[in-house]
Amino acid sequence: MASMRAATDGTHYPNGVGTKFHADGSVKPFPGNTIICHLDPGSGLSSALLDLHKVLRTHRLSHLYTLLPPSSWHMTVFEGVVDARREPGYWPSDLPADAPLYDCNQHFERKIEHFNAPLDLPLEIDVNGWQPLVNGIALRLSPRAASQEVGIRSFRDALSRLLNIRHPEHATYEFHLSIAYLIRHPSETDRRELEGLLDNTTIKLPTQFELGAPEFCHFDDMFAFRRRFFLEGRL
Repeated sequence: MASMRAATDGTHYPNGVGTKFHADGSVKPFPGNTIICHLDPGSGLSSALLDLHKVLRTHRLSHLYTLLPPSSWHMTVFEGVVDARREPGYWPSDLPADAPLYDCNQHFERKIEHFNAPLDLPLEIDVNGWQPLVNGIALRLSPRAASQEVGIRSFRDALSRLLNIRHPEHATYEFHLSIAYLIRHPSETDRRELEGLLDNTTIKLPTQFELGAPEFCHFDDMFAFRRRFFLEGRL
């Protein structure tokens, strides 16, 4: 079922509107921290997605979504926190709920300095088509080998224990790579057209690609993720 957010005029929007984006698609402040793997801009997947990005930018349905900058494309390894969400599960249990985000960033960095869970690199990732057009345009991803799937899940579990944070969807989290957020729910006709465009693009996408070491990042919004350090040197 599609997630919706009601505006004051009764209009229903995808859940990124009002939190991460304005209704006109412009980006909103949404600060936090996260652990991600940026997509290598020199990869075959990046090149293919850039072609799609150009098509989507001028498509007749472009009023339905806001595109993310290619420099921001990534796969999230561990969700981290956002400043606006501080209830249990979304904020570390060993930090006061009213602590400044700066304190949380420093708190996490001090802990991750001693993090020693192994992770087999590079990550070999399969491309498994597109997620349903509910809140955005995103590729479904999964580790290519079962052993690496277990390794990444164990890596996430170790981070959860270390940082005292466990999102409700932690165990079922689906790896993905977002290239756009929906700002309007498409009609059935528009949805079929957009799905057809994405399905045609799938044929041109690599079926697998590699990702490097996870990065601990700060962000002010969904348009840029500033690397503080790689976790590679701490494994």
